[in-house]
Amino acid sequence: MDCPKCPGTLEPKTYGRKITVHRCNECGGLLCKPETLLEMKREWMSEAVLDAGDPRLGKALDQLDDIKCPECSTVMDKTSDERQTHIWYESCPSCGNLFFDAGEFTDLKYDTLMDRLRGLVRGRRPAS
Repeated sequence: MDCPKCPGTLEPKTYGRKITVHRCNECGGLLCKPETLLEMKREWMSEAVLDAGDPRLGKALDQLDDIKCPECSTVMDKTSDERQTHIWYESCPSCGNLFFDAGEFTDLKYDTLMDRLRGLVRGRRPAS
């Protein structure tokens, strides 16, 4: 599959027995299903293995809007996390895929006081 944010390719990456995501070989973005995300959040050190891209590049690519789901080509919705509103990611309204830029999953996994402050500054993602 082609990455929705750069010219890279999404390649399957596995962690443990239950977790398989598609990670971009160039920008490090992650594509997964919601149920996989729940497993990733529970697994110890999953972020160190799966979210291996450069967070600075992820932050730059976060500005790209109107991307299409690599699996079904539906335009993905712009979403922000309920608790950590500074984390902006994309979700597919058709097949349910989630796309996280490099560094976003690691940030999502750990909810800290600094994350709450970032949420106050950045706020929720505006819908387009």
